[in-house]
Amino acid sequence: MNDDLGTPAAVAVLHNVVREGNQALEAGETDLVATRLAEVLGMLAILGLDADSAAWERRVDQQLTAVVEGLVTELLKHREAARERKDFGAADAIRDSLAALGVEVLDTQQGPRWRVR
Repeated sequence: MNDDLGTPAAVAVLHNVVREGNQALEAGETDLVATRLAEVLGMLAILGLDADSAAWERRVDQQLTAVVEGLVTELLKHREAARERKDFGAADAIRDSLAALGVEVLDTQQGPRWRVR
């Protein structure tokens, strides 16, 4: 316990293996890259840092969903304000920008709605 279970040394070893893997990747040594990747994943699993874990995926997905919803909602507010000012060029530009990103804007009686195409 006085040595924090050797965590600093473990992280140093992990860093060295990642560096070796990156060097192998640059050299095109695919077999060595695969070996180093397996070693890194094993070390991360021991440290409880499984990046492929569903727990990480859900957290990131939920955060990204909230960010996207917030950004699109904010843009739609600006679009509505532009329409109220009769600045249809600005309103169309916002709609077109969203469309270029794969977001379809639907104007309804209840206000604008959106969905990912």
